[in-house]
Amino acid sequence: MEEKKNIRELAVQYFEGRILRTDERLLFDYIEQSEVNRVTFRQWEKEWIAFATAGSQADSRTTAEWETLQRKIRTQEAILPMLTSTGTRPALWRKVAAIAAIVVLTIGGTWGIHQLVSSLEPETYFVCEAPYGEKSKVVLSDGTIVWLNAGSVLKYSSKFNTAHRKVELNGEGYFEVAKKAGATFVVQTYGYDVIVKGTKFNVSAYDSDPYISTTLLEGSVELDYKGNPVMISPGESVRWDAGTGKFTRSKVNALQSKAWAENRIEFDTITLKELIAKLSRQYDVNIRLESEAIGGKTFRISLRNRETIGEVLTALQDIIPITVERRGKDIYIRE
Repeated sequence: MEEKKNIRELAVQYFEGRILRTDERLLFDYIEQSEVNRVTFRQWEKEWIAFATAGSQADSRTTAEWETLQRKIRTQEAILPMLTSTGTRPALWRKVAAIAAIVVLTIGGTWGIHQLVSSLEPETYFVCEAPYGEKSKVVLSDGTIVWLNAGSVLKYSSKFNTAHRKVELNGEGYFEVAKKAGATFVVQTYGYDVIVKGTKFNVSAYDSDPYISTTLLEGSVELDYKGNPVMISPGESVRWDAGTGKFTRSKVNALQSKAWAENRIEFDTITLKELIAKLSRQYDVNIRLESEAIGGKTFRISLRNRETIGEVLTALQDIIPITVERRGKDIYIRE
């Protein structure tokens, strides 16, 4: 019990910004000992902040009164009733809170115990999803903007932008990454990682597709494939074949890669099989290609007026000699 009283006093000294380095180490050791100790420290911190947000202007007399009071309240039992009381607080405590507010603002940006406690907290994950037939926009805590295409999932840690800037993508995302000195941004896919510092690019990495493609609009990105770097320049698209593990590089109209985020369907060259997969997600339908022979046919398509799936299929029949049969959400395409 005596040890806990002493640690409580060290915590108070830390919040005031007057703790000695040797005592700070003792406080660090206490927090690291157990989850219970970490929670206790968090509680002390919350109680201190409660005072820090309630005060008014402090003067030298109040400071002297505070030092006197500190000598009187050396134990947790003496402090807690004052912190949890629902009655009116004495005027002295309101003045003391002003001092605390000034000190908290002064030390709030330092590394100290806050980062240690954060590192000890259990890691949790946030999941953002764009259902089939829809798109979603996500703004991450570092200012990065991500558009998720239909049927896509973005996952990131509660430690994002503190310990690291990593996200996991299953699906297609258009990224406008905020620059942050000394902190790269990583998009993890089932095939490779995309490493950037600040740029605009599109990644299509549905685990149901036999390939992953990355297209760069601005800046510079590096693909990390099993420790081997693959650089991409603006205006290039790199495709990785999941079956062979090989990369192919091509010059493209990079703006087309983000057309889906602007409610457009635009491809200079695309196979029917690839287009069917994209249309199925975008319109939340099940398109089945019953003749593999026509799946490899390539063509150019540019739709800009938010056409319905029926209108798109009609346009396809004008381009390719196919027959389309629709039964609700199930659509069958054959020669």
